[in-house]
Amino acid sequence: MYKRKLIAASFVRRSKLIVGLDLRADMSSKDSGVLRAEKERLEKDSLRIISQTAEHAVAFKINRHLVLPLGLFDGIPRIVDKIHDEGATVIMDCKINDIGNTNQTIARYYFDAGFDAIIVNPFVGVEGGLDSTLELSRNRKRGIITLCYMSHPGAREGYGLYATPDPKTKKPTPLYLQFAQKARMWGVDGVIVGATQPEKIQEIKEVLAGEVPILCPGVGAQGGSAREALDAGADFVIAARSVVEAADPRAAAAAIAAETR
Repeated sequence: MYKRKLIAASFVRRSKLIVGLDLRADMSSKDSGVLRAEKERLEKDSLRIISQTAEHAVAFKINRHLVLPLGLFDGIPRIVDKIHDEGATVIMDCKINDIGNTNQTIARYYFDAGFDAIIVNPFVGVEGGLDSTLELSRNRKRGIITLCYMSHPGAREGYGLYATPDPKTKKPTPLYLQFAQKARMWGVDGVIVGATQPEKIQEIKEVLAGEVPILCPGVGAQGGSAREALDAGADFVIAARSVVEAADPRAAAAAIAAETR
């Protein structure tokens, strides 16, 4: 269901941009008044950027940059409500990566806070790992997005490893292609592949056969190109720092959205 929402939003907004709200707060002070003021500033800035960029975004992605200082059941629901009021959906970039009971509990908290989808790590496997989380998401009609190949250079040290030989070809298969196969088998709503890796996007696209959307972070600040990622087979691109740290976030989001058309 969630992937259909992304596709519908893309049609309406004529964009394939997901905005990452990677705003940062300075919580190093021991003064409660200073900390309260910093949390208020962070929330205010987040709401402002949502207002400025929503017309160009099919969704927003939140990670721990906001959750830790604002609180999952304190400031975050106001951020989520604002995104929903703008007619967009919100993804929690939590990269769930634990045993099943813990994963399910974490996922339930995020869904209770209003998130439409969460990102999980396929490294933990299904049985006793992601099975209960996948079931919860389906029962709650929420989305699951799996990591496939991350955008930073060191991703090759994990996702690029070669593992058990493919039973059909008898050749070693890199983990990222195995994760793409599992994403298709599990019927998830999307996979994460770094925009900095267009050749990996092409390989993964072939495995997914159009059944699972590819979401590509790393556009802008990490050196990824929205156009190159889309040409390689991406369905959506994620831009965070290049939008939220721009002098004019509205113009930055509009420029990337135009690039995705």
